[in-house]
Amino acid sequence: MEYKVLPFNANLNQKDAAMVAVNQLQALIDSELANGYEFVSIGNIETTVAPTNGCLGIGAKPGFVTSVAVAIFKKK
Repeated sequence: MEYKVLPFNANLNQKDAAMVAVNQLQALIDSELANGYEFVSIGNIETTVAPTNGCLGIGAKPGFVTSVAVAIFKKK
């Protein structure tokens, strides 16, 4: 079995945000289905982004924790 993990980031506005997100996920699922992949689930990966030092400390940015949504597909 072959698995494929893709980032999923819904591009939302204030109006009908839930429906827009659902439609974008459906479009991703349909696209991968056309390539022979079956949708398995959607989940999150939490990771830490390292801080940057900047130039002589100018422009330095602290590290932070972020979460990335991913869609998981499989192909037999």
